[in-house]
Amino acid sequence: MTSSDLSLTALNIDADFIKQAKGMGLETLGDIMDIKLPDLRKKKGFNYIWYSALLEILERLGLLEEFERRQL
Repeated sequence: MTSSDLSLTALNIDADFIKQAKGMGLETLGDIMDIKLPDLRKKKGFNYIWYSALLEILERLGLLEEFERRQL
């Protein structure tokens, strides 16, 4: 299993965060890394509090810079 196939439930993160992510169709780390912010913002359930938590999680995992590069 590659890191992009890694289920969010396998990470040590808040269950409410995971529930909200799943509600937006984000099940794996790859789903999050591949989505562009304009598309993410259109999803029902998106809010900037959740997005802030996402950025903190990505920073903790050492993936924030890669995520930001993919947004360009």
